[in-house]
Amino acid sequence: MTKSDDIPAGESPAVPELRADLERYFAFLRDFSTEGRDPVLSRMAGYAYGYAMAKLEDGDPAAAAKQLAWMVSRSSQYQDAAGYPGARQS
Repeated sequence: MTKSDDIPAGESPAVPELRADLERYFAFLRDFSTEGRDPVLSRMAGYAYGYAMAKLEDGDPAAAAKQLAWMVSRSSQYQDAAGYPGARQS
């Protein structure tokens, strides 16, 4: 059973876009933290990504979006870094 009985997990039109954004920002934070040897950032990004993906599977995209917001905020601190994902792609 999903959190929302109205929209089964994975069927909201926003979910694929949310999942793609999560993957982009996670990949950036993972790569940036590996290059900068920042194990705390790496661990935090991994936790946020894992939690977000679990919430998507549970049918709770709002909770996943909160994790994306953290990733976007944290990534914005490194806007000059190679591979910065920037604004959402359309």
